[in-house]
Amino acid sequence: MSLDWLSQYVVTVLILIFTTMGLALLLHLQLGLGGIGNFGIVGFYGVGMYAFAMFLVHLPLPDAWGMIWPIIFSLLLAMVAAGLAGLLVGWLIVGLDADGILLGTFGFAAIVYGLSQTNRKWTGGAEGMGTTTFPYNIGSQKANTLLWLGITVVVVALILFYVNRVHRSPYGRLLIATGQNEALARSLGKSTFRAKLVMFSITSAFMGLLGGMYGIMLHYVRPVELGVGVTLAAMVGLVVGGAARSWGAVVGVLLVGVLFELVFMVWIPFPPEWRRQALPVIRQMLYGATLILVLMTRPLGLLGRMRRDKTVRRPGRG
Repeated sequence: MSLDWLSQYVVTVLILIFTTMGLALLLHLQLGLGGIGNFGIVGFYGVGMYAFAMFLVHLPLPDAWGMIWPIIFSLLLAMVAAGLAGLLVGWLIVGLDADGILLGTFGFAAIVYGLSQTNRKWTGGAEGMGTTTFPYNIGSQKANTLLWLGITVVVVALILFYVNRVHRSPYGRLLIATGQNEALARSLGKSTFRAKLVMFSITSAFMGLLGGMYGIMLHYVRPVELGVGVTLAAMVGLVVGGAARSWGAVVGVLLVGVLFELVFMVWIPFPPEWRRQALPVIRQMLYGATLILVLMTRPLGLLGRMRRDKTVRRPGRG
């Protein structure tokens, strides 16, 4: 089947949409289950993106490893770096109230953005730094990008599988209890601080993985990729679909992503001079307006509250 109708830019936008879906699924564990409102998603995403680029560029790896293994190794190190950042930030903020968590995570994202701009030796400063092309070559650039889209979809599907497994596990039930009434869970002898810290570290590591993978697609990482729009897209998508439902992230990001990234940015014939500066700003304003509108009219999202009969195993069933 011919894919001539599918442009290179549309494929790139689809990769962005599925990357955002993965971030929204991870935010679902943080916010929908654990009650941690992470407004610094782009910080952990950016740690993964830049850690991947720095490990790949600055870490001397054996030439015998070829093309694929240095990329895989750098992605794993990027996950570790983002996970450690999540562990540190989580240790500082998970015991705070909602306002403190929002300010703490937002401050972390601002620090990551500042370091990406100022540390010219390691990050390339405002000009950014090159990473690598795809670790394969199956023909045209569009064919290579399509394959990377397929790989991204598989990774996001695995994240969805992990999220659903957490829902059905005793650990997931502890997170739900913590998010709904932490004082009650603590009074029953549960270590809510440790449960939230472990969850925050793991989800931050996966956010870093998605950032590193998107850095491969870009071939060149710059501070402009770490704008607040990354956080807004994941948060708005999750809230629209329903923060308490794992499929809410999927449904919400698909609706918001297709509307704002494809229809608004690609298919509406705006003047070309708008696309560089005006449209990205207008898109962020629409994200914010959508978030306010949904919270005012349907605060539980399109899919509503959590279905406990579906997420908790019944006694006697494995």
